[in-house]
Amino acid sequence: MSGWPALRLCRADCGFGRAFACGGDQILHLHGRDLAELYLTWPLIWRMRRPLMDCASVRIRPGSGWVRIWLGGDDDIALLISLVSVAIKADLATIDTVQPRVGACSLGYSHLAEQFMPQPPPGRGGLSMTPSGNPIEREEHVMREVTDRLLRSFAGRRRPEQVTQAVDAIYRRFDNRPIRDFVPVLVERLAREQLVPDPPG
Repeated sequence: MSGWPALRLCRADCGFGRAFACGGDQILHLHGRDLAELYLTWPLIWRMRRPLMDCASVRIRPGSGWVRIWLGGDDDIALLISLVSVAIKADLATIDTVQPRVGACSLGYSHLAEQFMPQPPPGRGGLSMTPSGNPIEREEHVMREVTDRLLRSFAGRRRPEQVTQAVDAIYRRFDNRPIRDFVPVLVERLAREQLVPDPPG
């Protein structure tokens, strides 16, 4: 914190874990010990997309402005620290603009998070809750619905983070597939197969 005087610690507005806010915007969410979500703004993510996509621990949410970072070791933590500095500069650069507030992280749109945040704020570069004519946004919307269904289906049997991690890991397998129409269907089917508990014995 001493190196980032612009940040303040607070409760994550998605209802899961702690957050760091810059000015009035939460730009870093810490969901447990091994998962962070960082708001970089979508234009910045687009410019950095190649090195970000080369990082196995980073998951880009198309169009949202947020990236998800799995913290599996010292290298991942060092990467997060570097990106936080970039995120602070990006956030401070937009203070005097007319752009709306930062939208919720991915957990902020989940079924379980609705009890904490019934009406997620519109995102600065974030996605609306209904699909638009943008195919990337439509796919992101359908993937939120897939995650919601799986969270409801496995409530009480799997922890929410187990469900979201399974969905993200499977979704990542299809990152370079040019035909996207059936990707959400395949992700949901494979995730269900992976999450179903093994029969006793």
